[in-house]
Amino acid sequence: MSQKLLLYLDTNIFLDLIRNRDDASRELFREISRGKYSAVTSTFTLLEIMEEEQERIFAEREIVHRKRSFDEVRARIGQRDLTEVELESIKIILNKQIFEPFVETEKIELRYLSDEGWDRAFEFQSKLNISASDSIHLAIADIWGCDIFVTNDSQLRKVGSSFFSPSVMVFSSSSDIENQIEILKKARMEKQAYRKE
Repeated sequence: MSQKLLLYLDTNIFLDLIRNRDDASRELFREISRGKYSAVTSTFTLLEIMEEEQERIFAEREIVHRKRSFDEVRARIGQRDLTEVELESIKIILNKQIFEPFVETEKIELRYLSDEGWDRAFEFQSKLNISASDSIHLAIADIWGCDIFVTNDSQLRKVGSSFFSPSVMVFSSSSDIENQIEILKKARMEKQAYRKE
């Protein structure tokens, strides 16, 4: 039996899970739990999740409880003053929804960016019209040999797909995963058959 293809999970896929906002992403995590897919993400992803959740909790508190306007909240988001209880609640969410079911059970492995990876991220940033954080994610996926980059970011999907070779694909939902895996498997089998000739 052939080796499973390796998926890289972008930050927004985890936020879909935590915020219960996308059925396809939840299904993807169920399949990962069952061992259908091999998956990795980065320690950088965890930092982004924490930042996103800090901003969400701060904005919710300021708008709902303190009745501040969206513009006031936006102006203060960088100086958010979360309490220890609010910060702890984010760690609890991460532990319950990501670490315990996926990282600690090794269903999803954490990867990091090597020196070579930082060079690759810089290269992506200089060639693609994407954020620095997206360049870092792409570099990690590329350096660690991921086959498929799973994201819901349509801009990243567009520019990433045009840049990468066919062995690394960016797409917006897990509904395409089976089709993408079959395409990659066929391409690999054809490549192996060609090498044998």
